Amino acid sequence: MPFLTSLPYVAPPNLPADRARALQTAFAAMTRDEAFIADARKRRVELSPSDGDQIMAVLRRSAAMPKKVIEQFNATLEAQN
Repeated sequence: MPFLTSLPYVAPPNLPADRARALQTAFAAMTRDEAFIADARKRRVELSPSDGDQIMAVLRRSAAMPKKVIEQFNATLEAQN
């Protein structure tokens, strides 16, 4: 899944846990809805939804990346511009 966080949806800080879970549940249900999927296909939009736990795991791995690796990545991006 190379684009796991390409279009993340976020909620405001300090959102109560029950509301966050309700939003996550509703979003997951929407991505399984047949009409939603049909509309996405019609518009040629690729769907590969990820849940909040998957996104948080990616963010944790990214945050734990050694500073040297981040510097090399940024230098590579700058060299391409």
